Amino acid sequence: MGTQTKSLKALIAQHCVSLDAITIMNALLKVGHAENFEYESSTGSGEIKSFRKLTEEGQKFGVNKLSMGPSIRTEARFYDSSFPELLSIVVKQLSKEVSEINGSV
Repeated sequence: MGTQTKSLKALIAQHCVSLDAITIMNALLKVGHAENFEYESSTGSGEIKSFRKLTEEGQKFGVNKLSMGPSIRTEARFYDSSFPELLSIVVKQLSKEVSEINGSV
């Protein structure tokens, strides 16, 4: 796998993909390639914050890059070389959701 990573937005623009980053991440959540990670705010307010990160299985498509600053937050960054396979998984999940909707109508 290549070591260069890009944001979903950059890959979407580069490949002229019709899906947006939120849709892709939601599908990755549903198939277990991403997860919501919760943590307590560092301000001491007790507020619970969250972000999405790639699971171990999802890391074959990219990495969780540490965000700037003292936070534990990460940003999912993706390999250009595996983006077509990632999109295939997303499309399969979206097709499954359409089938489930059609089955319940």
